[in-house]
Amino acid sequence: MMGVVSIFIFTILIKLLYFNHLTGGAIKSSLGFIISSVGALLIIISFIPFINRKWRKHVLTIINVVITFVIISDLVFFRYFNDVITLSVITQINMISSVSSSVLNLFHFADVLFIADFLMIMPLLKIKKFCKRRVLESLWIHRILLFTILIVSGSLLSYYGINLLEKDQPRILTTFYDKLYIAQKIGLLNYHGIDAFKFFREETQGKELLKDDEKKKINTWFKERKSSFIEEPEFFGVGKGKNLIVIQVEALQEFVLRKKINGMEITPNLNKLVNKSMYFENYYCETAAGGTSDAEFLANTSLYPLKTGAVFMKYPGNYYYSLAKILKDEVYSTLAMHAYKPGFWNRSVMYPNLGFDEFFNKNNMVHDEVIGMGLSDKSFFRQSLDYLKSKKEPYYAFMVTLTSHYPYDNTKSYNNSLEVGTLKNTFIGNYLEAIHYADDALGYLLDRLEKEGLLDNTVIAIYGDHYAISKDRKDELAEFLNISDMNDYMWIKHQKIPLIIHLPGDEGAGLRTIAGGGLDFMPTILNIMGVDSKAIPMMGRDLLNSHQGMAVMRNGYFIDDDYLCLTADGVAFSLKDGELYQIEKLEEKISNMHKELDISEKIIENDLIEDIKNYLLYQYN
Repeated sequence: MMGVVSIFIFTILIKLLYFNHLTGGAIKSSLGFIISSVGALLIIISFIPFINRKWRKHVLTIINVVITFVIISDLVFFRYFNDVITLSVITQINMISSVSSSVLNLFHFADVLFIADFLMIMPLLKIKKFCKRRVLESLWIHRILLFTILIVSGSLLSYYGINLLEKDQPRILTTFYDKLYIAQKIGLLNYHGIDAFKFFREETQGKELLKDDEKKKINTWFKERKSSFIEEPEFFGVGKGKNLIVIQVEALQEFVLRKKINGMEITPNLNKLVNKSMYFENYYCETAAGGTSDAEFLANTSLYPLKTGAVFMKYPGNYYYSLAKILKDEVYSTLAMHAYKPGFWNRSVMYPNLGFDEFFNKNNMVHDEVIGMGLSDKSFFRQSLDYLKSKKEPYYAFMVTLTSHYPYDNTKSYNNSLEVGTLKNTFIGNYLEAIHYADDALGYLLDRLEKEGLLDNTVIAIYGDHYAISKDRKDELAEFLNISDMNDYMWIKHQKIPLIIHLPGDEGAGLRTIAGGGLDFMPTILNIMGVDSKAIPMMGRDLLNSHQGMAVMRNGYFIDDDYLCLTADGVAFSLKDGELYQIEKLEEKISNMHKELDISEKIIENDLIEDIKNYLLYQYN
């Protein structure tokens, strides 16, 4: 038995180390990872002594297959979401078939190494007999003794790694703010064990209801935050009574704007719009596992996404005092528009709950030009504008584009409209062509709005939903941007998505350098639309009237106007010169950040928005 078990532990450990390497884990600091991973494996095989000897190799092979499947699944998920899977996310697995081309493109040829043992070692086990002698383990007392040794040893070894992590990053296992970091430090198996424990504790036993004093603390937090609002905010009401068109562009990152390749502008139409709009150049991606749906949630509710899973999937029945609901109170027609299946990301349920009167989707459109996942952006904009003509003004139209969706490989449809040169048929080259097409479609939309006289009566906001380049492609991005070392500092610094707000008459045009993210979109727009937001529960800030900005990633990293803080790594940098900064000096900001993330999570889990709104109304009336 010991020979087979040793080979099993060795091969799984190699796979786990390889996974760590591919996801950016440091091999040089793997002692705790190895010890705790061996511990997890000992726990997993502790029942083997009770299995009949002739079936043990088969059982170990089945366990190997299951663990290998989990590792590869986590790796594919990481390449798309830059995170590891949770059981909450698995409840969204029905959506994977809708992006099957994306999933297939996430597999790399080198991934075959994860099944190398099945091709090489397992056949040898059929030939070589590791258990020639009958040993005393056949006696039940010895089987129980061996089981006890394995389970106790495994538990102690797992605890060793977990204890090291807790000492290094207190509260990380309770907050789960950086799941990938946890997996890299204690091993994927221990991570999934903890995740399973948390999931069943929360989902099976139910969430513990907040006590009244905790609710009061949350109400007080909002009251104190609102009391700092200035009395006469700049640009208040400049868009009052005008139409609002918000365009969430798939995978649009900031680095492509105002950049050329082979003498051609990548985004000529957006560049032109930037010159006559408010342009927020330090607007960061704050989405989590919910991807595009998280971006929609951030923009329309000013609440953080969940630390595990997507709000659209887990809490579609909550009460949200959203941007659409608020504008409906201002007698606006409200429409959500997206050229994909209405059930994707549970939009058909979530959009009405967010206050959209109508959801103009794939089922309402003529599919006259299909690129990639569905209807082309240009056809989508044409049909959406035709449909808007029939709507009562003023209206709020929330448009979500589709064509520039990962994996950006339908380049034939773009007819080589962007000359990418040596980047042709590369991942980066394909992305640039996709975004150039998306820009062309946006140019069509803007031209039509101008020709039909709508620009003078419409506020237009355009932003990217989330990152476009996954971290396993960071070297390609570094080469394109001519960055010599795409370290964590440079990587986080480049997770920007543009925010462009165009006002009638080009009012307020200019560059805005304040740091922000999707959380800040709703309060900024409400100020422009002339809505007093003192009694509206929002966690973001109005970027036009705040002295200091901050963007918080769901893993606990944050970036403000002066510093970039990689909380889980225990390091911070000055944005002025990129030099290391004493993270101890940012303890107050770190504490406030964790408090905000915790408050947002509790609000969503306990459906508190309506209570908070009523409390604020009472305070300010």
